[in-house]
Amino acid sequence: MLQLHNKQKLDSAAGSLLVALLMHYPEIMSINLDEPQQQILFNFLLAGKPAQEELASFKELLQESFAAYAELSGERVRYKVKIQPAGKLSILGIKAGTKTLSPEGISLLCGLVCRSFPGKVVSDGEKMDAFYDDEDLLYQEETIAFLLKHGAETSKENLLAFREAGKVFVYDKQESCRYA
Repeated sequence: MLQLHNKQKLDSAAGSLLVALLMHYPEIMSINLDEPQQQILFNFLLAGKPAQEELASFKELLQESFAAYAELSGERVRYKVKIQPAGKLSILGIKAGTKTLSPEGISLLCGLVCRSFPGKVVSDGEKMDAFYDDEDLLYQEETIAFLLKHGAETSKENLLAFREAGKVFVYDKQESCRYA
């Protein structure tokens, strides 16, 4: 369900993109889209704190995988990885540029996170393919690809999307809002 800030209608390609991404990838806990800075931050919630070796292996795998991806696609993806302890959990943040964002890159990123931290990634509910047939999943992927290509071209929004209790919330950070 989409929660609207100040009861305003969220009618933007960027907002729709964030909702679609969170619905399609339950392992992503939040997304911070900063179009004026042309950056996007994907946050993943991990159970416990990963060991330094585990994090170093992940960064190396990420670098190698995106180097291979750049060789195949011709688009170099720039990213930064940050881990932040949060009690018994950790927040793995991966910031990337929006210019080179693609559905394949996002799928690769999510797959690498899940592969590198098996059993530690906290996801929201069941995998989407358990609820949708192949045609629905293909439609979602096409929608994400369309919104990535056409939605970010003119958008100058600064949005935060996150999930809580099975719902997806999107806030426009340019509006005055307070976070609890």
